[in-house]
Amino acid sequence: MGIGFGAGARCPGSGFLGLIALLGLAFAPGCSEEQASRPEDTPANIVVALYQSPEAFTETTGRIEIDGERIDREWGSEFTPERAFTQLRMSGEQGFGNPGTPRYISMKAVYTDEHLYLLLQWNDQTGSAIKDAFRYIGPTLSEPIVTCTQVGGTTVCDSLFRRGPQDSLLTTAWWEQFGDDDKLALAFEVVHSSGVDGQAFAEAGCQAACHAGSALPFGPLGSGRLDLWYWLAGRTNPVRNIFRMQDTPAEPTQGLPGYLDDWYSDRVAGLLPDEGWPCYLPNHDPGAHIPKYVYRRKDDRFSDPPGLCENRFGGECIVNNAVPLTYLWRELPTVFYPSMSPRDTLNETTQPPLRKWVTGDIVPGYLLTYPAASRADVRGKATFDEDNGVWTLEVARRLRTADPEHDVAFDPASGASYAFTIAIFDASSREHWGSEPAILRFGEKQSRSR
Repeated sequence: MGIGFGAGARCPGSGFLGLIALLGLAFAPGCSEEQASRPEDTPANIVVALYQSPEAFTETTGRIEIDGERIDREWGSEFTPERAFTQLRMSGEQGFGNPGTPRYISMKAVYTDEHLYLLLQWNDQTGSAIKDAFRYIGPTLSEPIVTCTQVGGTTVCDSLFRRGPQDSLLTTAWWEQFGDDDKLALAFEVVHSSGVDGQAFAEAGCQAACHAGSALPFGPLGSGRLDLWYWLAGRTNPVRNIFRMQDTPAEPTQGLPGYLDDWYSDRVAGLLPDEGWPCYLPNHDPGAHIPKYVYRRKDDRFSDPPGLCENRFGGECIVNNAVPLTYLWRELPTVFYPSMSPRDTLNETTQPPLRKWVTGDIVPGYLLTYPAASRADVRGKATFDEDNGVWTLEVARRLRTADPEHDVAFDPASGASYAFTIAIFDASSREHWGSEPAILRFGEKQSRSR
């Protein structure tokens, strides 16, 4: 995966930053010809959030919808140089400090009296949004079982059609798991933090404070606390809710975002999630290698009309092997649903017609639900531009949350700087690119962003 620049999703013909050469961005309606500054011309580790007043942050001017699309009126264009991209340089795989061939992620920030908004774009050859899905590898259940024997030197074959429930649906021999999703992680310093070797997070980033100079998994800090936001293409990105709970699906004020999972890391606890449950739960029992649940229309309050593959909020379905993969949705994870049984021999995921299982059918590896408590603090939505290979992620969070112990509290009036790092995972849970230490600052409220 190469990390660089590009226009947002649905902006065909966009160009990208090569190693050091910039290509112009082709104009398309709703897109721009903005050219990000060369890394050597602009500080590559400082992101300035520009203020938007209530008058400027309206539907007709600059209000940002968290839908994963970079729109000029929301984020600026080549005609607003004060709102240019900042390019953050990324290191090599595993978070090591040697960046090798230059790679960059482009970033912008906007804030209002209540919220911080972030825009991030990076290159990826393929958008990977499937994590630990179950693939049915048993026989096509509508085909006959053919058995052949030798009788007097002649091959004699009999066929038998399967009838009724199939007990073998509950055996691991008929299932395999596959897939890993793309990911992005943001780590903000809540209080001054350092690694176990004493190196400051603001100076060494995750190369010291998170990995202790190795490729080991994210480890405990030597001191301080970090606030971590995880965007997962196959688990947090598809979850659809409305930014303000009083909004209706017909007229959502802030689009239909997904989430970023909210965690923290400190010296005592190590890496732990914030209070509450996440928006994704494994679709299998511990140690089991078969799906616990399969799709049933009676369990789906967003059930599609026959022949369509989108929910009531207009969200798209994922398609694999020409079979729509319907998300396994749960309004609340505490509600009981019957587990998969031989009676599920009829695969309801296909729309239409309903049919028995066919070799290659897919069952999601996770249940999706609305997160709760502090794990629902960070909203975000990304789209993938398949033509140009670009992820565009929009993120929103309140400047202050109800969990100040574990969440970074942004105070624009204080003039404080906030240290952070970014990591990008390309269809992997381990190999990644990590940014050098970066700084988020808030511009003065008197400054105009348009």
